[in-house]
Amino acid sequence: MFLSELKDAQSGVISSINADAAFTRRLGEMGFTAGERVECICRSAFGSPILYFAKGSAVALRKRDASRVAVTI
Repeated sequence: MFLSELKDAQSGVISSINADAAFTRRLGEMGFTAGERVECICRSAFGSPILYFAKGSAVALRKRDASRVAVTI
């Protein structure tokens, strides 16, 4: 399952990030690292961006970016 598939108020643990090194580093700086629990807070009216909560911060990601992050429920 991917981060973009989480429903509102659903959480999961990041298992992997399928992206280049620069994007993976950028996500890591925002708290999106393997083993970290992430919660989907809400989606915008058109489905993108999506607001997530990770490591004490709220972060909005585009749906296409969130679809690169694999999670387990």
